[in-house]
Amino acid sequence: MDVLLIINIVVSFSLILGGYYMKYQAPKDKDMKMGVLIGRARLSPDIWKYANITCGKNWLVTGFIYLVLGMPVILLMYNFKGENAAKVLTLAYLIFLITNLIISTNSLIKEMNEKFDENGNPKEQEK
Repeated sequence: MDVLLIINIVVSFSLILGGYYMKYQAPKDKDMKMGVLIGRARLSPDIWKYANITCGKNWLVTGFIYLVLGMPVILLMYNFKGENAAKVLTLAYLIFLITNLIISTNSLIKEMNEKFDENGNPKEQEK
């Protein structure tokens, strides 16, 4: 149980730190080596900034929710239901977390396709 708890704490803080970095500190140079490394996000500085801010927000929110809500629930489960129930809940949280990140990445790609053209320029807004 201790190992799973440590993994959850590391994952939570990794999401928070990664989200902060993407949202506020993503590099603005031509190399763009750190941040959202989707090919489409590298087409222009506008789409790069949009992708990093959007993904950074999601990672920050997910990390905080996971740390603030998930960890106490796991500890309560451990105290009241035992180690096996807490392990199952911990693994379920990790699966939920991975699923959330996959869905949010696919959602980000869809949003980039809707807001930016194939050259990475913002699309004209319909009135």
